[in-house]
Amino acid sequence: MQFFAHKNRVFFFLIAILALSFFLRSYHFGDWLHFELDQSRDAKVVDLALEGSFFDLPLLGPKAGGTFLRLAPGFYYLEYVSGLIFGASPIGMAWFVVILSVLSTGCLYLFLRRGFAVSVSLGLTLLSAVSVYLVMYGRFAWNPNLIPFFTLVGFYALLRSVDHETTHRSRWFILAAASLAAATQFHFLAFLAIPTITALFLLLKRPRFKLMTWVGALGIALILYSPMIMNEIATSGTNTSEFFGAITEKSTKEDHNLIEKSIRNVSEFALANVVILSGYEGATFPSVLVNEKEWGTVCDKRCDQGKGYGVVGVLFVLLGSLSLVLGWWRARTKAISDFYLLSILWLLVSLILFLPLAYAIAPRFYLLCVPLGFVFLGSLFQNCPLSRKPRQIVFWAVLGFLITSNLFFLYQRFDELHRAGSEVVVSRPDRILKERVRVTYEQQLALVKYFKERSVETGYPIYLTSEPQYKRSIKYLMEKEDIAMSSFSMDNLYREGLYYMVLRTEGNLESNYQKYLTVYDLKQVLPFGTLSVVELVPKEAALKAMRQDLSVLPKKADSKAPPRYTWREFFAPGSGVLDADEDAEEVLNDN
Repeated sequence: MQFFAHKNRVFFFLIAILALSFFLRSYHFGDWLHFELDQSRDAKVVDLALEGSFFDLPLLGPKAGGTFLRLAPGFYYLEYVSGLIFGASPIGMAWFVVILSVLSTGCLYLFLRRGFAVSVSLGLTLLSAVSVYLVMYGRFAWNPNLIPFFTLVGFYALLRSVDHETTHRSRWFILAAASLAAATQFHFLAFLAIPTITALFLLLKRPRFKLMTWVGALGIALILYSPMIMNEIATSGTNTSEFFGAITEKSTKEDHNLIEKSIRNVSEFALANVVILSGYEGATFPSVLVNEKEWGTVCDKRCDQGKGYGVVGVLFVLLGSLSLVLGWWRARTKAISDFYLLSILWLLVSLILFLPLAYAIAPRFYLLCVPLGFVFLGSLFQNCPLSRKPRQIVFWAVLGFLITSNLFFLYQRFDELHRAGSEVVVSRPDRILKERVRVTYEQQLALVKYFKERSVETGYPIYLTSEPQYKRSIKYLMEKEDIAMSSFSMDNLYREGLYYMVLRTEGNLESNYQKYLTVYDLKQVLPFGTLSVVELVPKEAALKAMRQDLSVLPKKADSKAPPRYTWREFFAPGSGVLDADEDAEEVLNDN
């Protein structure tokens, strides 16, 4: 469009989009921070380095979900730097995610410009700025949340490196190697997908670089992975063994045939794109059964309500994929051809890796290929058979609808977070973070404040339990407040102690504490919005002693994960190894 022809206007609109992106990701950031099991696990690791030095950081990172494989430690190092700059708190450690999420909005524009016009790229970038999916993943600290930024930087640099009209192509290639190597550190699927996509693209393009450029790119990748390599040397490759075990476990987990997995894979990918592009989480698609005994579909009442949106999503993915091939075939320049080629490889490799996981896929997995939804929209516009004017009208009408839809659902979500600490907020099934209920950092701090007041008032330690996703984070915050506490159980009962359960308010609250009433009496239930505090008092006959000796440290749970060294431990043999399983219970008898 002529309106976007002036460079100053483009710059102004891009800055405005980035400002909007920052506002949505930072609005009430600290109050509504998502701080649960994984976040408290990581914060505890980084705390040791913030209290000491960089050398107290581990050589391996968090565990890949559902396995004992540990990722590379890049996420911990970035969280450490964020904590140094913004403060040694869960909020300070998470701020770098906000910044990189905003920068990824700008990177998406640069990536889209390799294939689309300025106006189309700006429109799609604006949509990404308000995408509920991207906004929510840009508001808290979690290793998968960094994938979009580093992947977009890497793939954009890769496209520039093979473009013969670009100057300093070697520098772009080294930047691509560094960014993509970093991106592989944040998720198991990224570790598999990104090198595969890059290798296929380079094999097809066969770029000619000097030997030193190849050596430099490989050298940077090795430097970024040097902590993991050092840990493997020290532990005789235990994490590598877990890597091959993880591949086998994930590929054989689901008992469905290839046809069923393929249909489910495409439908889940389509439903994810509905969420990413519109913010609507109610789209569904029937389960398809294809075997020797039966063939058909299964669709319950909830599925029946949302299947129309699911069908539209599947058609969108199929037509979008076809448009990528058409765009590659009709590309007027090599730069545009390369953009489409890379997008096609990105799509194919992602879908192939998702195939074994089709019936157990999580929303965060799509962070690996989240830009493809926006590429589909641009490609469909670019390759639509309509004439120019009707095509523009349709594109901007669709884009306007999607932006409005995202803002509507984002307002709903923010409103639920605002009310979570004081009301029983009932939310629809969550296809973004898989939250059962809305729970905020502000709400957790209110709980901890209450526990501290009760402990100070009575002089008694706190015995606390909750659902796993909340228990560790609340206990982490209690440790920060130096609240005396121990593990909650059916037999760890003392007269001088305060016993609490933190449970979800909605649903059958009583059923969650009923089994404990054989040894406890119910004292009171205190509402804290979406969470409730259930206070119990041990029955006289169940008391073990007057008071527990908290100076005796409880026995730690054994770790099944590969041992990992810190930098300090690696260079000072015999000083011990950080081998605690951060996903195990704190003690063996903790419920």
